[in-house]
Amino acid sequence: MEVFQKENIFRILRMNSSELDSYYCEKRKAEAHLSRRTRGKILRRRVHPVLLEGLRIDRRMKKEKIVILSDQRRPHKGGAIFAVTHIGGNDVERAFEVIGEHAYIMLGDPGIFYKSFDGLFMQANGWVPVDTRDSVDRQIAYRQSLELLKRGDNLLIFPEGAYNVFENLPVMHLFPGAVKLAKETGCDIIPVALEQYDNVFYARIGKNMRIPEKVDYKRANRVLRDALATLKWQIWETKGLHKRESFSKEYAENYRESVVNKVVHKGYSYTLQDVYETMYHVDWRLDNTTTGTR
Repeated sequence: MEVFQKENIFRILRMNSSELDSYYCEKRKAEAHLSRRTRGKILRRRVHPVLLEGLRIDRRMKKEKIVILSDQRRPHKGGAIFAVTHIGGNDVERAFEVIGEHAYIMLGDPGIFYKSFDGLFMQANGWVPVDTRDSVDRQIAYRQSLELLKRGDNLLIFPEGAYNVFENLPVMHLFPGAVKLAKETGCDIIPVALEQYDNVFYARIGKNMRIPEKVDYKRANRVLRDALATLKWQIWETKGLHKRESFSKEYAENYRESVVNKVVHKGYSYTLQDVYETMYHVDWRLDNTTTGTR
C-alpha cells in the first residue's frame, strides 16, 4: 500500500487544478482515520454576514444582478439541505446570496479553489470538498456532511454533480446523496433553481421537502428532481426560452461550450469531457424515469 506523502507549499502552488484535486483527495483518504469533527460553528455563523457582503461587492464589480422570483421555503428546525441547480460560471457564489443563510458547501472537484480567492471564501465559510470520481472520497464527504447536519448546520449541495450543459434539459439526473442525507437526519431539503440570462441570475426557491424514512431513495430522488425541474421551467416561462424545435446541432454545441467557458474564464481547466465524466450516470436497466420533462 502506497503511503501518502505530504507536499510542501511551494510544490502545491505549482500544481494545476487536476493535480490539486488528486492530491487533496488522497490527503483526505490518508487522514480519514483521524477525527474529522468540524469546529467553529458559532464563529462561522458570525463571520457569514461579512463574507456575504464580500460576495455582494464581488457581484457588483462583475456587474451581475440577482432576482429572486419566488421564495416558498418555511422556517426549518435544525439543519437543512439546500439543493441547487448547477449552471456554471459564478453560480456557487450567487447561490449563497440567494439562500441568505449560512451553509457549508459540498463542492465537487474543487481544483483551483484550493489556492484562489474564491477558495479562501469557501474555506472561511466552511466547505466539504470531494472528488466526485472517487467512491472512497464520496463516502468521506458523506460522513462529514452527516455530522454537520446532525449538529444543526445547513448544507448547500449541487446534486447534479456537474454543470448542466444540456440546452433542453431543466435538470440533469441527480446523485442520491442529498435525499440519503435527508432520510438519515430528518432534515428538510429546500430545492433552489438558478438560471442566468446575460449578467442577471434568476432564482426560485421551492417548498421544504421532508423525505419519509420508509420511502425508497430512488423514488425520493425523482421527486426532488421533479421539484427542481418545475422551478426551472417556471423561470423559463417568465424569461422566455427558444422553442425545442429551434435548437440546431450547432446551437447545442455552442451552448455547451459557453457553459464550460464561464468556468475556464475564471482560470479553471474544465472541459466538456469533465462534465460527462462527473455527471450522474443512470443505469436504465434499474431506473427508467423520464423526470426532467415538464
